[in-house]
Amino acid sequence: MADSDQHLLRQFRETGRGEFLDELLRRHLKPIRGLVFQMLLDHDAADDVTQDVFLRVVRGIDRFEGRSEFSTWLFQVAMNSARTFLKQHSQSRVEFRNELPEGVAVASGCPDSAALLQELTTEVQAALGQLSPQLRAAVVLVCLQKQPASVAAEIEGCSIDTMYWRVHEARRQLKQLLEEHLQ
Repeated sequence: MADSDQHLLRQFRETGRGEFLDELLRRHLKPIRGLVFQMLLDHDAADDVTQDVFLRVVRGIDRFEGRSEFSTWLFQVAMNSARTFLKQHSQSRVEFRNELPEGVAVASGCPDSAALLQELTTEVQAALGQLSPQLRAAVVLVCLQKQPASVAAEIEGCSIDTMYWRVHEARRQLKQLLEEHLQ
């Protein structure tokens, strides 16, 4: 059985051995990279921001007090880093470059299906880019990352009711933006 995040963190703090921290961070790399990409919709920027997230976590690991799950804290750092990137680049809305996101497998046997999937993916990502950062964060955390609304609210620093409203509003706006594709 794999060690829990808390166990790895405790082992790192007690021994100072880097392999415990390495394992802790390695298990979260893919989800954090996915989260950052879904917020920025740019692979190169997502790589840079993900690297920044993990540097911040390593430098701030001593300040993690354990009041929340380690993964929740890590998601907070990632969301804050993504928001900082968007502010620094004056982008509340982002423009998606026509690339398939990680994890989308294209069926090699059916070129028509692959083309339709590529088109739909492009339209969905472009619609996500039209949402405000708060609404995009809500739909990314709850709908795409499958975080419970309570955890998403903790990550975003808002009430659960606010998170539910943001998800509802994001879905409403996405439905409107994708209306022609949903018929």
